[in-house]
Amino acid sequence: MVKAVPFHSQDYWQSRFENEQHFEWLTSWPTLEPLITPYLAVDEPILHIGCGNSTLAFDLADRGYSRVINVDYAANVISQMEEQTDRLRYPHIEWHAADCLAGLCAFDKETKGFTTVIDKSLVDAIACGDTVDLAAQRQLADHVLSVTRPGGVWLSISFSSEREYVSDAARDGWTWHCEKTIPIEQKQSSSPLNAPAIYHWIYVLRKVPS
Repeated sequence: MVKAVPFHSQDYWQSRFENEQHFEWLTSWPTLEPLITPYLAVDEPILHIGCGNSTLAFDLADRGYSRVINVDYAANVISQMEEQTDRLRYPHIEWHAADCLAGLCAFDKETKGFTTVIDKSLVDAIACGDTVDLAAQRQLADHVLSVTRPGGVWLSISFSSEREYVSDAARDGWTWHCEKTIPIEQKQSSSPLNAPAIYHWIYVLRKVPS
């Protein structure tokens, strides 16, 4: 029997990051850049949740999006990424060890909300240990909603074409609207002839009145 990888477990990630320096989930920056650039603002901070050891923050900063706030609950990977950050080149990149399911308000220092929040497979990881009613995913959606300004977007990049982004905070007057789902075809150099195409997905979620 194949044992499922506990992607939802903090212990799993802490252990993995002890031996892993870099892994880019789902898609690399050259593929991602033209797809997400329309949703980014150079003069606004970007919140990157479940950052792991992704170099997305550096890629963003090199394109002029210099204020990137990265959050992950594995303290060891945050320490590693902080050590890798050239402070002369990237003075406005931040790294924070925190559980996204415990709230995100501490990172909205100006209390005006983010225009853009990004996750690369964080929702996928949470889903691995979630309940039937998607309690943890709903909790994350609530927390992201609380730090996104009206009209702002959450760019959630996922393995799944069937993710649901439901917030219980909709009763407060705001909710998520899935504005667009962008497919990203994964090139499989060793796939058999006529094998079906494999896709990852970008969910463009807009904060709108409920």
